[in-house]
Amino acid sequence: MNGEELLSLYQQNNRDFSRADLSQIQIIQALLENIDFSRSELDWANLSGTNLAGANLSRANLTNAKLIKTNLAEANLRSADMAEVDLSWANLEKACLTRVDLSNANLSQSFFRDANLSDADLSNANLTRANLSGANLSRANLSGANLTGVDLSGADFSRADFSHANLSNANVSYANFSRADLSGSSLRQSNLQQATLQGANLRSANLRSAVLAGAILKDTDRGNSSFSTISQLSLGNAQPDNKIDFGSANFSNANLKEVNMQGANFRFALLFKTNLEKANLENASLIDIYMRGANLRGANLKNSILSGVNWKGTVMPDGTIHP
Repeated sequence: MNGEELLSLYQQNNRDFSRADLSQIQIIQALLENIDFSRSELDWANLSGTNLAGANLSRANLTNAKLIKTNLAEANLRSADMAEVDLSWANLEKACLTRVDLSNANLSQSFFRDANLSDADLSNANLTRANLSGANLSRANLSGANLTGVDLSGADFSRADFSHANLSNANVSYANFSRADLSGSSLRQSNLQQATLQGANLRSANLRSAVLAGAILKDTDRGNSSFSTISQLSLGNAQPDNKIDFGSANFSNANLKEVNMQGANFRFALLFKTNLEKANLENASLIDIYMRGANLRGANLKNSILSGVNWKGTVMPDGTIHP
């Protein structure tokens, strides 16, 4: 079946094309709302600019397909194979993409607001400048993905795999990274304001100049079971001694209670009203930092370097308040 035949049948109110062999079909800028392509072969197809809003593409084979600027709003793509697909500039608002394979896909500038991508495979996908605000990506695989400049605000990434992903300059404010794997990822200059990071693995992550104002790195209601793993965290160039580098990071109002930051570098960091109660800051470098109103009650500052610190209103390790 070619594109003209399919369009003719659609115009005759035929919507069921499930299990059809449509490999390499060419349908550009057509109207195919609510069409049923479930379990169909659409590999290497070109459906660019086509309106597929509300379409059923569950379990369809769309590998290497072109869907540039395609409208897939509220479409059902559950368990579809979309490896290496081109979905740049596509609209997938409120689409269902659970368990979809989007590995190595081009999703640049695509719109996924409020979409369901739980358990999806987006490993090594290109998501630059995409909009994933409010999306559900719980347990999704985003290892090695490029999310530079992406809007991820308010999204659910609980238990997702972001290992070695690039989230530089991304907006992940109010996002949920509970128990997510962010090891080796780049979060340079990203906005993590009010993000939930309890239980997340940030080992060897790059967070130089990231904004973590109000971020939650430890769930105080669950004890140590939901600790963020931040050992060997790197916020700049790799350090030969693998010390944690928080240089220029913004931790205003962040909860770092009981977090182990032994030997960390906080130079020029903003720790305004940060909760560092019982934190381990032994051998840490606290030079030229703003710590006004912070809580250091019970913190370990043994052998730490303290210079140029604004202590006003800070609760000191012995419980006294600095004037």
